[in-house]
Amino acid sequence: MTRFFIKLVLFVALVLIGYQYRYRLLNVILGVPLIRRVAVGKMMSFPGVRDKFMKEMF
Repeated sequence: MTRFFIKLVLFVALVLIGYQYRYRLLNVILGVPLIRRVAVGKMMSFPGVRDKFMKEMF
């Protein structure tokens, strides 16, 4: 029971820290060219997102 409680507290702490530094984490993750290319490719596969970006670009 104590191990479960400790794991739960650690998990909640990690989630809160991740939420607090979410933009820094996102900048670090998207700073890797391969991950950025995959993320942009996946986002552009959604028609609504693609149309919005294309209207703003041209």
